[in-house]
Amino acid sequence: MTNRTDLMKTLTGARPARLDPPRTPPLPDPLPFAAAPRDHGRRRGFAALISAGALVAAAAVAVVVVDRKPSVEPARPLTASQLLLTAAERSSAEKPVTGKYLVVRIEYGTVMTVGAGTSTFQMTEKGVDQTWLSRTRSEPTRVTSQSLGMTPTTPADEAAWRAAGSPKKVLLGKPLPDGSVAEGEPVSIAGGKPHTGSAGYVDVYAVGGKTASVPYLEALPTEPEALRAALLKNFAVDGPGDLPDDPEQWLLVVASGLITDIPVSGPVRAAAFRLIATLPGVRSLGEVADRHGRRGQGFAYARTTRSGGEIEYRFVIDEATGRALGHEAVVLQPGGINARQAPGSLLGYSVVLDQRTTDEKPPSK
Repeated sequence: MTNRTDLMKTLTGARPARLDPPRTPPLPDPLPFAAAPRDHGRRRGFAALISAGALVAAAAVAVVVVDRKPSVEPARPLTASQLLLTAAERSSAEKPVTGKYLVVRIEYGTVMTVGAGTSTFQMTEKGVDQTWLSRTRSEPTRVTSQSLGMTPTTPADEAAWRAAGSPKKVLLGKPLPDGSVAEGEPVSIAGGKPHTGSAGYVDVYAVGGKTASVPYLEALPTEPEALRAALLKNFAVDGPGDLPDDPEQWLLVVASGLITDIPVSGPVRAAAFRLIATLPGVRSLGEVADRHGRRGQGFAYARTTRSGGEIEYRFVIDEATGRALGHEAVVLQPGGINARQAPGSLLGYSVVLDQRTTDEKPPSK
């Protein structure tokens, strides 16, 4: 698995320092959900949109309701196992890729506590990363990052921001182990220009805390048991970052990364789905939507982190392709740097906007 910071570790010069906030969740952060999760704690349900014309027409018509049992029972939500195995089947059918570059474009959002005057509230910093991952040793890898700015996370946060005078700059401090925030530095809430960095044929992804080359990713096993064995070679107790010390939990985190933010082939992704289906603690979310409104099937798992209490990671999967649309992280049990967060609070999210191969050259600026 990799988070946004891991993925860009060799290209940090391309990104302003404040785009790597200290409380970025250790796993890729999920998406918004309808009745179930995925809005990282933005906890907003999805309402059907009804046109004003439809409402007027409805008001002018008398409706007779007949209590009649449906001739066909509604489909039952998929179980977590059914969802994962179906996604594996779809992924297995994916054709082999060609092209010099693998292009991955991801929108991310990270929730941060900020201050203005005597008030504190939360804002979500959004941005987009586009990686042109070289599949040959003759071409460099390029990454373009752009901040989309910061906006209040919830209506209550927006009210607090407006009460503080709708400031264009806020104080952003580092989260401390007890959940408080250190004295902050003023930062603009406006977005920024794209920043592009270039690197040679380097390892820009991490699998289980260890960097992984393109040949390594493309050679990963396509059978779940073989993939389990290959991934566990990178396992270590007290390993890097906030990775779990339990092998099963560790596999869950790392395999989830292979279906979200690490670009692997369809058959490898299928093996990751099948591996996750064998691991404990995974639950189905039913039909959900990502932050761009794309519908899919969702699953989630929770784990206790070293630094931030118990966090649930939620994923949205496109039923037709078996690809991840995105994921998010929300607080279940506050603790550590999240000690002052309410259960259900969003920590961060990501949305996969594009993933393809191409022979086109990446932008130079």
